[in-house]
Amino acid sequence: MWKVFLPNGSDHGSCNVSGPNSLDISGLNYPNTLVFVGGFDPLKDWQRRYYEWLRKSGKVAQLIEYPTMFHAFYVFPNLPESSQLISQVKDFIANRVSNSKESLVSLLS
Repeated sequence: MWKVFLPNGSDHGSCNVSGPNSLDISGLNYPNTLVFVGGFDPLKDWQRRYYEWLRKSGKVAQLIEYPTMFHAFYVFPNLPESSQLISQVKDFIANRVSNSKESLVSLLS
């Protein structure tokens, strides 16, 4: 879609962060990343490429797929998968906070 806003032949890094002109993030202190992909999401290939780019860059990334879901399904609270995704995000954040606290304590000891 970004091609509508950019000149022909361009692949701007701001619109396609994991594309052929992506920056090398291997030396950056990049946070652990959680990537969700819906099986019927029209952006699923881009999301998987983003996940693969993070992994190839040496970053910690977790991919969770919902094969029967569509783009932004989590905004529909009546879907059981929506609650499941929210729980997975909460667990991911809680784990990161817990690990950060443990790292801080060991650093101060």
